[in-house]
Parts: sequence; structure tokens; C-alpha cells
Amino acid sequence: MAKVVYVNKDECTSCNACAENLPEYFRMDDDDLAESHNGGSNVNAASVKDGDVSKVQDEIDQCPGECIHWK
Repeated sequence: MAKVVYVNKDECTSCNACAENLPEYFRMDDDDLAESHNGGSNVNAASVKDGDVSKVQDEIDQCPGECIHWK
């Protein structure tokens, strides 16, 4: 089963690191806050491919706002 990642926008510091490092899962919204996505949907949740779980975990671990979480 795929893991799902989401961003708590209330904790986002707008550093843009996750969107720069993993644009396939993260992007910045109109308010310059990070959100997770899967190819265009705006639900702030993304299913992570098994091979990318460690990359996403690295973003979680390095996020200065500690706003990225697994569901």
C-alpha cells in the first residue's frame, strides 16, 4: 500500500525546499505555502511511490517548519 504525505500549511515557513527538491510531490500555493499533490489535483495529499518513500522522508526530516507528515 502506498504511503500518503500531506502538508500542514499552518506550520509552513515558505522555505520552498520541498517544492524545489521533490516537485513531483510538493509545490507552493498562491499564498506561498507548501502543499502536496499528485499531478495537478489540489487536495494537499499525495500518494508516494514505494521507491520515493526515503526521499520524502528526507524532506520530512529536514523541513524547518516540521509541517510535512505521513497520513
